[in-house]
Amino acid sequence: MDEINAIAARHGLAVIEDAAQSFGATYKGRHSCNLSTIGCTSFFPSKPLGCYGDGGALFTNDDSLAEAMRDIRVHGQPKRYYHTRIGVGGRMDTLQCAVLLGKLERFDWEVAKREEVAHRYDMLLKDRAPQLSLLSVRPDRTSVYAQYTVLARDRSQLESRLRAEGIPTAVHYPMPLHLQPAYARYGVEGRFPVSESVAREVISLPMYPDLAPGVQDQVASAVCRAL
Repeated sequence: MDEINAIAARHGLAVIEDAAQSFGATYKGRHSCNLSTIGCTSFFPSKPLGCYGDGGALFTNDDSLAEAMRDIRVHGQPKRYYHTRIGVGGRMDTLQCAVLLGKLERFDWEVAKREEVAHRYDMLLKDRAPQLSLLSVRPDRTSVYAQYTVLARDRSQLESRLRAEGIPTAVHYPMPLHLQPAYARYGVEGRFPVSESVAREVISLPMYPDLAPGVQDQVASAVCRAL
């Protein structure tokens, strides 16, 4: 983020931080959503802090941007029936807010448990599954482990063998941005070989704060057998 912010500052650009998967993580002592001009996070049910439907939040320390964003989320209205901007219907309903407020009370515990589960996966897989590439976190930052993701050279084989044992997996995300149809006029295959290689190999194993050690042992053993 330091390098991205420096480039933006040279050109007078605002930086919008996508923190949908990192809410609760830190970067050089600062929390995710506090690393740029605007921080955005999602409260979709599968996120680190998730509600029971759709939801999200924006964060900024710029008063004028905050005012604009508040107006835009209610059809551009600073007050009822008075529209100064073109806006959207972006309100989060009260039920979802209540769910999030309740879950916030144990969020720090959940982050700690996610880290514990991830470190245990590292221990279980590091020496027993050399065919996998495990991801590491740099010492000046932390991860909230929205997923526990590894790289597998033969992902399809690993997926199918784990599925046969009743173990779910997920791929986040199978196609890099520059190859999406919406960006076809800009993207050229082979232009970003690292992104393309990672997209072919990433696979996420079961990850949630309450994942029991015994279940985690079963997952890790099944992964080792499947390789």
